[in-house]
Amino acid sequence: MPEQRRKHLRLPIESTTFIELLSPRMDQSHSGRMVTCKTINVSRGGLQVILAEKLTVAAILQIGVDLPTATETLYLAGEVRWCLPSNDEQHPWMAGFQILNASDSDVEQWVALIAAMES
Repeated sequence: MPEQRRKHLRLPIESTTFIELLSPRMDQSHSGRMVTCKTINVSRGGLQVILAEKLTVAAILQIGVDLPTATETLYLAGEVRWCLPSNDEQHPWMAGFQILNASDSDVEQWVALIAAMES
């Protein structure tokens, strides 16, 4: 795994996560491309997922996370910081995301929920 430069406590929480790999275009009829994966751990500033395909490092992607303590899916923007092979045959890739402070995202609710789980 990449060098450990963590600012926040990592919590071992498994939750269903949706990552938008390709956004739908207004001028085309396709609906975009979404993958479903699971978190391995989460923190105020990021999350680690296990998934079936490789992600591009430095890509900024839309993420939906169903945290066990949230009443609704949280929608976030995240930058892929790293992506490495895993030992899981069904989910051969692991990726780390840094959560971005994006407008129109649920980043404030994310930080508040994670902070409450840390207590």
